[in-house]
Amino acid sequence: MAKCGVRVWNSHIVRARVRIGIQTWGSEGDIRPFVALGHALASRGHEVEMLYTEVSDRRYEAVARALGFTARAVASPILRDQAQLLDIGLKIINTRNQLQQGLLIARHMLEPVIPQMYEAGLDLAGRSDLLIHHFILHSARAAADLTGTPAITVAFAHMLVPSREITPTGLPRLGPWGNLLGWTIARAAVNFTLLKDANRLRKQLGLPPFRDLIEEGWASHRLHLLASSPALLDRPADWPAWNQMCGFLELPPHEHEPVAPEVEAFLSCGPAPVFMGFGSLMPMGGTDHLTDAIGVFAEAARQAGQRAIIQADVDRPPAGEVLFVRRTPHAQVFPRCAAVVHHAGAGTTHSTLRAGVPSIAVPHVSDQFAWSAELQRLGVAPRPLRRTKWSAPALADRIRRVVANPQMKAAAVAIQKRMASDDGPSTAANLIEEVMRWNKI
Repeated sequence: MAKCGVRVWNSHIVRARVRIGIQTWGSEGDIRPFVALGHALASRGHEVEMLYTEVSDRRYEAVARALGFTARAVASPILRDQAQLLDIGLKIINTRNQLQQGLLIARHMLEPVIPQMYEAGLDLAGRSDLLIHHFILHSARAAADLTGTPAITVAFAHMLVPSREITPTGLPRLGPWGNLLGWTIARAAVNFTLLKDANRLRKQLGLPPFRDLIEEGWASHRLHLLASSPALLDRPADWPAWNQMCGFLELPPHEHEPVAPEVEAFLSCGPAPVFMGFGSLMPMGGTDHLTDAIGVFAEAARQAGQRAIIQADVDRPPAGEVLFVRRTPHAQVFPRCAAVVHHAGAGTTHSTLRAGVPSIAVPHVSDQFAWSAELQRLGVAPRPLRRTKWSAPALADRIRRVVANPQMKAAAVAIQKRMASDDGPSTAANLIEEVMRWNKI
C-alpha cells in the first residue's frame, strides 16, 4: 500500500522513489547486465541513472529510456582508433598469463579513463541515495567513500570469489587446504599488479588505502552481487554474508522476438546444427582475423560432419550446410542446436545452460577461462580450447566428441531444470532493497 509518498515493504517504511546511481565499464557483456538491473529497479519505482564507459561505440541511451531509466556515456569509446583497438585486443588475447592479460586491460582500457569516470561518478554519487557499480571500478568506490554514499558491487563470476570450496582458475584441484593456498597466492599476485593503481587514486583523494584488492577493494561489504545462477554452486560455507549469487542479470526475453525466416528454415530442414560465435569478441569486420575465425568455424563444421550456424558481423550467403547470421535470438535458437561453440563470456555461458545444450568453450581473456573451467566441472563441456591454440581439426574433434556424448546433454538438461526458476534482476532487486532497509535508505 502507498500513502503520502511512502510505501510499506516487508513491514518497514521505505521511500517510494530512491535515487539509485549505477556505474559500469567495459564491453557489451559488462554493460548489458547493468541495463537489466536498472530496468528491474526502475520497474519498482526507483529513480535510476546509469553511467557507462564502453570500449567501443555501442550506445545504450535509447534502450534505457525505453526501460524507464536514463543512461549516459562517459569517455566512450575508450579506444576511438579501430586499428588501435584491434592491436591491443590481439596483444591481450595472445598473452598467455591471465594476470598479465588483466594488467594489459587495466593499463590500456581502464586506467586511462579513470579521471573522467571518477569525476562523473563523484557527481552521480553526490546525487544518489545508493550507488551500484562494476566491482573493478575503484574510482566509483572512491566516489562513494568521499560522498558517504552506500555502495553495492556487482561481479560476473562466482568462481573468482575466494573460498576453500572453490579452486582458483588454472590450478589443480587439491582440496580445501590446497584451495586456500591457491587463493593466498592469487591475492598476492593481484595485489602486486593491480592494487597500486587503486591506492594511487585513494591517496590523491585523502582516502585510506586498501590492504587487499580482492576482499576489500573489489567487494562491497554491504552487498557484493554475483551475477551467476545459484543452480551452479551450493553456497560455500566460508563466504561472508555480503557475497550473494542472484542469477545472471538479463533482460526478460521478448516473447515475440522473431527468428528470421532463413534461420527458421535452416533449423527445420535437417539435424540440429552447431551454433558458433564469439559475441562482441568476434574480430571486427573486414579484417584478416575475422576471416580467419569464420574459416576455422566453417572448416571445423565440415570436418566434424555437422551443420552449423555461424554468427559474425558479415553478409555471406549460406554455404552448403553452413548458415551465416549477424544476430539471432539465442534464447530461441540455442535449444534447437546440438552444441554451442562460444568464448565463455558470462552471458553466453548462462544462455547455453538455460537452453540445456552442451558447450565447446574457446576462451580469449579474463573470466572466460574461469567460466570455461566451470563448464567442464559441470560436465557440460570438454576441456577448453584456448583461442591462441585453436585450429579447425582441434575444434572439429571437440565437436564430434560433444555431439556423440549423451552424458553431456543429460548434464546440460539437468542444469537447465535447476535454472528454471532463476530471475536474476528480480532477485538482485530484492537483495538491494534489503540493503536499503537495513541502511534506512
